[in-house]
Amino acid sequence: MDKYQNIRSNIIKKYSCLVDDEAKFAESINIPLKQSFRVNTLKEKKETVLKKLKEYDPNIRTTEWNNNAHISELDNLGSSLEHFVGHIYIQELTSMIPPLIVKDLIKDISIIDCCAAPGSKTTQMAAMMENKGHIIANDARHARLKSLRGNLDRLGVTNTSVTLRDFKSFPNTNADLYFVDAPCSSEGTIRKKNTVARSWKERDYFRFNRLQIGLLSKACEMAPSGSTIVYSTCTFSPDENEKVVSEILDKYDMKMKNINIENLKSESGITEWENETYNSEVEKCMRIWPHHNDTGAFFIARMEKC
Repeated sequence: MDKYQNIRSNIIKKYSCLVDDEAKFAESINIPLKQSFRVNTLKEKKETVLKKLKEYDPNIRTTEWNNNAHISELDNLGSSLEHFVGHIYIQELTSMIPPLIVKDLIKDISIIDCCAAPGSKTTQMAAMMENKGHIIANDARHARLKSLRGNLDRLGVTNTSVTLRDFKSFPNTNADLYFVDAPCSSEGTIRKKNTVARSWKERDYFRFNRLQIGLLSKACEMAPSGSTIVYSTCTFSPDENEKVVSEILDKYDMKMKNINIENLKSESGITEWENETYNSEVEKCMRIWPHHNDTGAFFIARMEKC
């Protein structure tokens, strides 16, 4: 058994107890994801770009839950002219979800993207805002800023400032919306080739949990009353998802908000895992499983500072 098949087997064994259909779950994570993308409406109209791309792939289709999330049978759209000039951005479908759950807020506002590189959600929000308002795109690693700045330039984003800082020591800054797309074990990206490097040990989940709580705590501390915080990961692990949100709810005066995206199948957050019980409000979180929408896995929580 090769390394990646062994990792898949471990994931199936560990999380099958949480899913509604173990067989479909196991089957889905062994099927590679097709390439997905969105059109960058800052530079060109969606219909114009799709018409051109369908000359390469006439089978391009749009998801039922996001009218700017498209799936191609090709795996080399990154070599296309449309990608080079910034008319499209190649992005996993689940990665597009966090901005969508706050599309009622995203307009001429201030946003801090706490862990922004390589800029997938930052550039998506900038397009939704039509380059109005202001986004601070922060990342803690200098090596990742090159890709962040490159994507901002390629896509024509002009409403965004880039900062280099460990967000846990970021200066207190008021904003209307905070995104904490936290570093995680990335188990939910298992359908992408070679993205999950190894099977994690319990100490690794604890390390991620402490990092995530630190980042989300900082956002909660600096957020003014009435502002919104979105927390997300691309992992199955409750230790990095519901457990993090539960500890935050027990520590800070935050109100969980219900999440729903029409035509996207999702499940609620879980309240128990490995003999631990979480704050009941974590049921308002959203879990995306690979076999429900033919995607990767994702976890999202939306909360408001009281």
